[in-house]
Amino acid sequence: MFNKKFVFPMLALFTAMGLSGCSSSGPGTGSEHFRTLAQESVDQAEYLPGDFPIPVGAGITFTDGELVGGKKSSMLIFETEESMDALGSTYKEYVKAKELDQGTQIVDSNNLIINGKVQGDYSYSIIGSSLDKKPGGAEVIVTWIEN
Repeated sequence: MFNKKFVFPMLALFTAMGLSGCSSSGPGTGSEHFRTLAQESVDQAEYLPGDFPIPVGAGITFTDGELVGGKKSSMLIFETEESMDALGSTYKEYVKAKELDQGTQIVDSNNLIINGKVQGDYSYSIIGSSLDKKPGGAEVIVTWIEN
Protein backbone atom coordinates (compact mmCIF):
# COMPACT_ATOMS: atom_id res chain seq x y z
CA MET A 1 0.00 0.00 0.00
CA PHE A 2 1.27 3.49 -0.79
CA ASN A 3 1.60 6.46 1.52
CA LYS A 4 -1.05 9.09 0.67
CA LYS A 5 1.22 11.84 2.01
CA PHE A 6 3.36 11.53 -1.09
CA VAL A 7 0.65 11.10 -3.73
CA PHE A 8 0.03 14.79 -4.54
CA PRO A 9 3.68 15.89 -4.61
CA MET A 10 4.64 12.88 -6.73
CA LEU A 11 1.81 13.48 -9.20
CA ALA A 12 2.85 17.10 -9.51
CA LEU A 13 6.49 16.07 -10.03
CA PHE A 14 5.66 13.48 -12.68
CA THR A 15 3.39 15.92 -14.46
CA ALA A 16 6.09 18.58 -14.54
CA MET A 17 8.57 16.02 -15.88
CA GLY A 18 6.16 14.94 -18.57
CA LEU A 19 5.26 18.38 -19.89
CA SER A 20 5.49 18.37 -23.64
CA GLY A 21 3.54 20.00 -26.38
CA CYS A 22 2.81 18.70 -29.80
CA SER A 23 -0.23 20.79 -30.61
CA SER A 24 -0.71 24.41 -31.37
CA SER A 25 -2.74 26.63 -29.11
CA GLY A 26 -6.04 28.07 -30.23
CA PRO A 27 -6.70 31.77 -30.28
CA GLY A 28 -6.46 33.53 -26.93
CA THR A 29 -9.69 34.09 -25.06
CA GLY A 30 -10.64 36.50 -22.33
CA SER A 31 -11.55 35.89 -18.73
CA GLU A 32 -15.24 35.78 -19.67
CA HIS A 33 -14.56 32.16 -20.60
CA PHE A 34 -13.78 31.30 -16.97
CA ARG A 35 -16.01 30.61 -13.98
CA THR A 36 -15.17 29.78 -10.37
CA LEU A 37 -15.22 26.34 -8.80
CA ALA A 38 -18.20 27.47 -6.72
CA GLN A 39 -20.11 28.57 -9.84
CA GLU A 40 -19.37 25.25 -11.52
CA SER A 41 -20.47 23.30 -8.40
CA VAL A 42 -17.46 20.98 -8.67
CA ASP A 43 -17.97 17.90 -6.50
CA GLN A 44 -15.29 17.08 -3.93
CA ALA A 45 -13.36 20.31 -4.52
CA GLU A 46 -12.76 20.27 -0.80
CA TYR A 47 -10.00 22.57 0.45
CA LEU A 48 -9.61 24.36 -2.90
CA PRO A 49 -10.54 28.05 -2.93
CA GLY A 50 -14.14 28.47 -4.11
CA ASP A 51 -13.11 31.47 -6.21
CA PHE A 52 -10.49 29.50 -8.17
CA PRO A 53 -11.17 30.03 -11.90
CA ILE A 54 -11.70 27.17 -14.34
CA PRO A 55 -12.63 27.44 -18.00
CA VAL A 56 -16.30 27.20 -18.93
CA GLY A 57 -16.94 23.69 -20.23
CA ALA A 58 -13.80 22.21 -18.67
CA GLY A 59 -13.99 18.45 -18.30
CA ILE A 60 -13.12 17.57 -14.71
CA THR A 61 -11.25 14.26 -14.81
CA PHE A 62 -10.21 14.07 -11.14
CA THR A 63 -10.87 15.93 -7.92
CA ASP A 64 -9.96 15.03 -4.36
CA GLY A 65 -9.59 16.70 -1.02
CA GLU A 66 -8.36 14.98 2.10
CA LEU A 67 -6.64 15.36 5.44
CA VAL A 68 -3.17 13.83 5.47
CA GLY A 69 -1.35 13.93 8.78
CA GLY A 70 -3.82 16.56 9.99
CA LYS A 71 -3.09 18.82 7.00
CA LYS A 72 -5.47 19.61 4.15
CA SER A 73 -4.56 18.76 0.59
CA SER A 74 -6.49 19.05 -2.64
CA MET A 75 -6.04 18.13 -6.26
CA LEU A 76 -8.07 19.03 -9.31
CA ILE A 77 -7.39 17.80 -12.84
CA PHE A 78 -9.32 19.05 -15.84
CA GLU A 79 -9.14 19.16 -19.62
CA THR A 80 -10.04 22.26 -21.62
CA GLU A 81 -9.98 23.78 -25.08
CA GLU A 82 -8.65 27.11 -23.72
CA SER A 83 -5.27 28.22 -25.03
CA MET A 84 -2.20 28.21 -22.80
CA ASP A 85 -2.08 32.00 -23.20
CA ALA A 86 -5.61 32.36 -21.78
CA LEU A 87 -4.92 29.86 -19.00
CA GLY A 88 -1.59 31.46 -18.14
CA SER A 89 -2.86 35.03 -18.02
CA THR A 90 -5.95 34.03 -16.00
CA TYR A 91 -3.92 32.13 -13.39
CA LYS A 92 -1.20 34.79 -13.20
CA GLU A 93 -3.92 37.41 -12.58
CA TYR A 94 -5.56 35.18 -9.94
CA VAL A 95 -2.27 34.66 -8.05
CA LYS A 96 -1.52 38.38 -8.19
CA ALA A 97 -5.05 39.45 -7.12
CA LYS A 98 -5.02 37.00 -4.20
CA GLU A 99 -1.57 38.33 -3.21
CA LEU A 100 -0.16 34.81 -3.13
CA ASP A 101 3.58 34.38 -2.85
CA GLN A 102 4.81 33.66 -6.32
CA GLY A 103 7.43 31.06 -7.10
CA THR A 104 7.81 29.81 -10.63
CA GLN A 105 5.72 31.32 -13.42
CA ILE A 106 6.38 29.78 -16.82
CA VAL A 107 3.83 30.05 -19.61
CA ASP A 108 4.42 29.27 -23.25
CA SER A 109 2.23 28.03 -26.08
CA ASN A 110 2.34 24.41 -24.85
CA ASN A 111 3.08 24.52 -21.13
CA LEU A 112 2.06 26.25 -17.93
CA ILE A 113 3.78 26.10 -14.54
CA ILE A 114 2.74 28.47 -11.76
CA ASN A 115 3.54 27.64 -8.17
CA GLY A 116 4.35 29.19 -4.85
CA LYS A 117 4.31 28.84 -1.12
CA VAL A 118 2.64 30.96 1.49
CA GLN A 119 4.90 30.58 4.55
CA GLY A 120 3.22 28.75 7.40
CA ASP A 121 0.00 28.31 5.43
CA TYR A 122 0.02 26.37 2.14
CA SER A 123 1.75 25.56 -1.14
CA TYR A 124 0.04 25.64 -4.50
CA SER A 125 0.83 24.59 -8.05
CA ILE A 126 -0.96 24.98 -11.35
CA ILE A 127 0.62 22.81 -14.04
CA GLY A 128 -0.69 22.44 -17.56
CA SER A 129 0.37 20.97 -20.86
CA SER A 130 -1.00 20.52 -24.35
CA LEU A 131 -2.69 17.20 -24.99
CA ASP A 132 -1.08 15.01 -27.62
CA LYS A 133 -4.29 12.98 -27.91
CA LYS A 134 -6.47 16.07 -28.41
CA PRO A 135 -4.85 18.79 -30.57
CA GLY A 136 -5.81 22.25 -29.32
CA GLY A 137 -6.68 20.87 -25.90
CA ALA A 138 -4.86 21.12 -22.59
CA GLU A 139 -4.78 19.30 -19.27
CA VAL A 140 -4.33 21.28 -16.06
CA ILE A 141 -3.43 19.90 -12.63
CA VAL A 142 -4.03 22.10 -9.59
CA THR A 143 -2.70 21.18 -6.14
CA TRP A 144 -3.28 23.05 -2.90
CA ILE A 145 -1.43 21.62 0.12
CA GLU A 146 -1.45 22.96 3.68
CA ASN A 147 2.09 23.35 5.10
